[in-house]
Amino acid sequence: MRGHGLRRMAAAVCLAGALTGCGVIETAGKAAEEAMADPAVITEDAPFKGSPSEGFAEGIAGIEVPEAEAVGRFPAKDVRAAYKTSRRLLEAAYLDEQSLLGGKPEAYARLLDPEQRRFFLKNLDHKDEKKDTRSWVFSFAPGTTELVGDVVKVKGRLSAGPGKDKEVGPLLVVTYEARFVYAVRPAGRTGPIVRVMAYTKSRHEFWRDEPGGRLRHWEGESIDGLTAGVECDSPDRFHRPDFRPADGGNGRLYDAYADDQSPLREGECATIEEV
Repeated sequence: MRGHGLRRMAAAVCLAGALTGCGVIETAGKAAEEAMADPAVITEDAPFKGSPSEGFAEGIAGIEVPEAEAVGRFPAKDVRAAYKTSRRLLEAAYLDEQSLLGGKPEAYARLLDPEQRRFFLKNLDHKDEKKDTRSWVFSFAPGTTELVGDVVKVKGRLSAGPGKDKEVGPLLVVTYEARFVYAVRPAGRTGPIVRVMAYTKSRHEFWRDEPGGRLRHWEGESIDGLTAGVECDSPDRFHRPDFRPADGGNGRLYDAYADDQSPLREGECATIEEV
């Protein structure tokens, strides 16, 4: 039996105050034409235009899966199965519409190991934020947000390597790193439209309780993560897009698409360069 505990979120931060991409569309006459011509204004027919995410793949197709090779005592077929499970977990955690809009993450829960599923559901939306497992998936606060179109832009990759757990022994560890970019607007309104990014880097752990037994899996500890384009001070584990007109923010400038920059501190609220 694996030890219980929340999936830890390392360097989980919120970025707000976008320099571009948050302009409010005027609704009439010349002002509307000028707004539509402004590259900082995001439009419904091309919500990712001009963003670095424009070239990302759509949906789960954006998660690259390498050719499976044996890892330690785990043959290639196990690695292939682990990649498939990891991909499905990411799809349920970041792309399932019911979960995204603040509903119960049923698709994700079904994919968890039964032991971890019980823990996840018991603590889902717990009033104690430190215990709340809503952070295991990406969800906008209920009733606040709606998706623009049916496309989420995704870029990520999986990799496999060996690991070890003191309770179960050798592990097959699938590390994943991905960016998910959503085009959203306030629920029940036409605008403004903004983009929100969820970046995650973490691991799924796979093992067998006994030789020949089924391949079990576990949500491992988070390595890194951030959310861009949302309000910084959320009272819970739900995300709230920052629909205010861009004002430049007041934190240090940060590029949510770049990997070669100094990491953000836990809870730091920076100024995003662009989503």
